[in-house]
Amino acid sequence: MADAMNTVKRPVAIVTGVGSPLGAAIVRKLIGRGFDIAAVDLRASWCDTSLGDASADRVRIRAFGADLRYLHEAEAMVLRVAEAMGPPSVVVNAPFPGRAGIVSELPEWESVVHARLRAPLLVSRAAERHLAASGDGRIVNVLQTGGTGRHRPDDLVIRETLRAMTETLAKELGPQGVVVNTIVTEVDCPTRTGESARDCCVVAEERTASKVEFLVSDAVDGVSGQMIESPHPMRTSTPARDTLR
Repeated sequence: MADAMNTVKRPVAIVTGVGSPLGAAIVRKLIGRGFDIAAVDLRASWCDTSLGDASADRVRIRAFGADLRYLHEAEAMVLRVAEAMGPPSVVVNAPFPGRAGIVSELPEWESVVHARLRAPLLVSRAAERHLAASGDGRIVNVLQTGGTGRHRPDDLVIRETLRAMTETLAKELGPQGVVVNTIVTEVDCPTRTGESARDCCVVAEERTASKVEFLVSDAVDGVSGQMIESPHPMRTSTPARDTLR
């Protein structure tokens, strides 16, 4: 009986950008749903560092390093995941790369396009055959913006392009049972200081991760091609009593 329990096949989820706190928070949520996790970032060691003790009994987590800005690396990563863990049924394209400064050798706009648009598209395309074969595949893109409400012009361009990409993938893959949605989340940790600010960032990450958890569930059948907002807690929290007049 124990051997049978150990050989139960669990769904496999690819999560990119796991070197970031947000990516790690998403992994922890999917662990709770019983997924085997392929954690991906530019360096596999970044995933190991950010996840810490996230590994749980009966759930496998494997870290993969790949530069997802390039098609051959995205395709090779998906192939390695399928061979080592089984074909993925879920892809979560969290912000990639997971650590700042690693694309500084590229012009800023080129690095933005590669990390925030090209990488999600390439991973989705590389995995679409497996997602379609699963019969209930899921793609969730996560676009991370600042929490001030004042978006930079490149944020707006990336947002609208990602919206078009989400709608296109949803239309193409919908007949094959693949649901595609995007979360726009405001997580503005680098510009904030102090323990309370970090706590607020943790709340923002957890809220976003919970939305991802919902979007990979069976409850979203028929809901595809959508952009879902996840506002920053500091802009949505109830004011303290003494601030009300």
